[in-house]
Amino acid sequence: MKSVLTPRDPLVIEPGHARADAGLSITEFLTDGSVARLCEEMCRVTGAGIYLRDLGGSAIMPADEGPRPWRVTPERRAAEHAALVAGFREPLDQRPLVARLSTSAGVIGELVLHAPWAAEGSPQRAALGRTLGLLSKTVCEAVEGQLSLRERVHELDALFRLSSMLVRADEIDHVLRTALDLAIEVLKVDAGSIAVFEGETDAPVYKASRNLSPAWLAESRPLTGDGSLRKSALEGRVVFIADVRTDARIVEHARAESEGVRSLLIAGMLFQGRPLGIIRLYSRSPRLFSEAEGGLLRSIAEQAAAALAHARLRVLREEDKAIQRQVAVAAQVQRRMLPRTVPDVPPFDVAARYRPSFELGGDYYDFLELGSAEAGTRTLGAVVGDVVGKGVPAALLMSAIRAYLRAYALEGLSLDEVVSRVNRAVARDTQDHEFATLWMGAADPRTLRLTYCGAGHDPPLIVRVPEHRPPTAADVDELPAGGMALGIDPSQRYQVGGFDLRPGDVLVAYTDGLTDARSFEGRKFGKSNLIRILIELFERDSTCNAANVIEHIFWELRQFSGVNLKGDDVTVAVLKVNR
Repeated sequence: MKSVLTPRDPLVIEPGHARADAGLSITEFLTDGSVARLCEEMCRVTGAGIYLRDLGGSAIMPADEGPRPWRVTPERRAAEHAALVAGFREPLDQRPLVARLSTSAGVIGELVLHAPWAAEGSPQRAALGRTLGLLSKTVCEAVEGQLSLRERVHELDALFRLSSMLVRADEIDHVLRTALDLAIEVLKVDAGSIAVFEGETDAPVYKASRNLSPAWLAESRPLTGDGSLRKSALEGRVVFIADVRTDARIVEHARAESEGVRSLLIAGMLFQGRPLGIIRLYSRSPRLFSEAEGGLLRSIAEQAAAALAHARLRVLREEDKAIQRQVAVAAQVQRRMLPRTVPDVPPFDVAARYRPSFELGGDYYDFLELGSAEAGTRTLGAVVGDVVGKGVPAALLMSAIRAYLRAYALEGLSLDEVVSRVNRAVARDTQDHEFATLWMGAADPRTLRLTYCGAGHDPPLIVRVPEHRPPTAADVDELPAGGMALGIDPSQRYQVGGFDLRPGDVLVAYTDGLTDARSFEGRKFGKSNLIRILIELFERDSTCNAANVIEHIFWELRQFSGVNLKGDDVTVAVLKVNR
């Protein structure tokens, strides 16, 4: 039988029951029974019997009693009720007009219209068909709104679950597997995979896959041959492929056919613009993905990328904490290498302080009691050293230099021989860019003769403090000594210098971190500034001891540098000849 409606209205079709291709029924969208009530009111307005029929052939009628405002009833009873409301009692039309409720989810039901008084082919029957078509469109629009809302809720639920995992910072492989499962569930695809980039390699490593064969996952060749799909995804675009058999970009048709892959949806996992991985979804039947579905996959990919970055950061933090614990232990060991007490060799008063720029540093000072008191050769040795660089490498080299120096110095060798041997050992064990400066002196308590040897180190200052007047700049001398820094030339020879100390003299040895320290404006602390503050100190108190000199120098340094105090390591050692 032909339809009485024009072909322009596809919603009204031939009589018969709808095929249940949606998996959903109109009953799942009925809330307050308004559609059934509308059909009843249309019966009164049009004089035709109109009712709603579900996919099983049952009808839906308004209900005045019961838990809900509508009820499912046999179709004949609904037809009789509709005819009664419409006001006719003629036999039911065996050829009703039927409009399928066709939605994006498929056909979910039908609207049925009986009008025995409207002859087939008449204008009245055509008008009723148009009315039925418009009514079905209205119902479908309402259903589409609910379908869209359901999808959004489902999507938000998936993103919320993924975000919850991100907050909990679960084990990353578990997060990625869950993200893939959510994407497959929400987008209703058949298979999928997530691969991430690890280390410096450009080849992604699979971290999660579903319903894909080992052969597919082991194959490194891209479906396009040139990897253009992956490149587009990693640039932030979502890649849609409705059918791999007809898409011109695909060249590996046999492999896709063997795996049963027909449609693809691909998105890059980007975090702050940096690609961390890629997520791919597969359908085993041709499918045209929507922009909304692509946007959802992009959101899932971004959440997964954030989770991946967060987990990696957490691992780095844990590794950093472990390293910091080790560095703290190493710093304690390094502090123990510095002398806890100083030798008591009258008339000398000594003090020193070391302030590393990091927990570990490359500066070094030491006081040694050389020679033998019984043999009458007892002298006080003082050492100040500075390894190039900062942190762990400098600290390790400093430790080696300390061990070499103590071993050779305590053998009773001359200063130049001690420094030469240390230089050869450092040159043997270090690379070209690793070296250190050193100043070493030995003061005889009987003769007050100071002998010294330098290896590229800043020369110490000698402040001669007269007994009956304040010192001036003319009372300040330097102790220059030639010699290249340790570790550069193993054949380097070093010269020994000498200086006759007097009671009241103060020797100040330091590393370049003191004079190179900068103020907030970028000015250097400088040697001239050091000389000035020493003169001012002894002008006020010519009897201050070595510890007071150290304290005064560091106080002035803090005043000069302020919040810019962190820079190079700073070490100062002071030897005063008591009167």
